[in-house]
Amino acid sequence: MRRGIIVNLKRFKFLDYVTHNKIFILLCVLFVTGLTLGAIFVSKNCWLSKNVQMLFKGFVSVHIKDNFFKKFFICITHYLIILVIYFLSGASMLGIAVTPFVTLWQGILTGGIISFLYSARGLSGIAFNAIILIPPLSVFSVCCFFAANRAIDFSFNIAKLTMPKSRPTNLHDTFKNYCGRYLIFVGVTVICVLLEIILNLLFLKHFKF
Repeated sequence: MRRGIIVNLKRFKFLDYVTHNKIFILLCVLFVTGLTLGAIFVSKNCWLSKNVQMLFKGFVSVHIKDNFFKKFFICITHYLIILVIYFLSGASMLGIAVTPFVTLWQGILTGGIISFLYSARGLSGIAFNAIILIPPLSVFSVCCFFAANRAIDFSFNIAKLTMPKSRPTNLHDTFKNYCGRYLIFVGVTVICVLLEIILNLLFLKHFKF
């Protein structure tokens, strides 16, 4: 009798990664879903289309008219609003529900802006996306995946305390670690803002909006 080949799934590190990072992967899937929905519906939904156009016009206006320090302040404020939402939702039980929704909405807006530029500007929009828009957005989006993952994780820890027969847990050290991680995320965000400003200084003059 011929013996079959037994495949040991434990040897596949990818499966181990999926098992230990289910929430992170779910957030990535939600963001990609949002990108797809934004790209599809930006031209079909008037409300989404108007908001995307307003965001883009504000983006261009800031980088054309304002000085470096004002650009930095406005850009860092826009980025940090998202991080603050993740942080505050994660510091309560709301993070379990709110964080995935914010990730999805972030994807919808990003996909909407990218699709709007392509449909309205053609090759010029593709070039703008590739050179100016996507590099800082990609770094910030990955940063947000980690921030959202930490928010959900900490929110779960808070939720566990409300369950009957839950073990006493000292959240003080966990919260300190939580805040420390978010300081790192803020540091990455500062890099994203500087990258955005530099790319606009170098290349925005080559586009007509």
